[in-house]
Amino acid sequence: MQDNIEILIDRFYKGETNSLEEELLLNYFTQERDSLQNNADWDVFQALFAAKTSVPPELEQKIATLIDGWEAQEAGEKKRATGRYKIEFRMRIIGIAASILLVIGIGFWYQYQNVGNQSGLHETFNTPQESQEAVVEALQLFSHNFSKGTSAMEKADEQVDKTLKIVDQLLSEKAVDTKVNQVSQNQ
Repeated sequence: MQDNIEILIDRFYKGETNSLEEELLLNYFTQERDSLQNNADWDVFQALFAAKTSVPPELEQKIATLIDGWEAQEAGEKKRATGRYKIEFRMRIIGIAASILLVIGIGFWYQYQNVGNQSGLHETFNTPQESQEAVVEALQLFSHNFSKGTSAMEKADEQVDKTLKIVDQLLSEKAVDTKVNQVSQNQ
């Protein structure tokens, strides 16, 4: 019997007992304290089951009403927040569209301000020779700047190669030193 009570007490503390098992424990702990072996458990059960409190019948209705009120309030807040976010999103889209239209309008105004309604696209050179000379000059400038960049890259590549050679040399020297140390330790 005592072993069964110990098992029930362990299950009770783990929260695994049903109401019938808890009733058995209550009956067991309502005995005289002197006849029990578990005085600490007796104190716990006396504290838990000493005062039977009754729940007023209107309390459940009050709690349900309170919870429903909170749910309604939360739903209203979510609805207002969702509506506010939609309005903010729409305002941002409208602002972006207005900015784009403003930039396009300024572009058209700038393009047509001095020329009237004529297109701003017209030939910039009077003869094909002038345009050819401008293209050749632009290509020579590009070639010159490109060769500057490649020569700088070649110098950097040479520096990297020198550094790698030094690192390889140091690593090979260290490998030789460790082999010599191993051989000398073995002898």
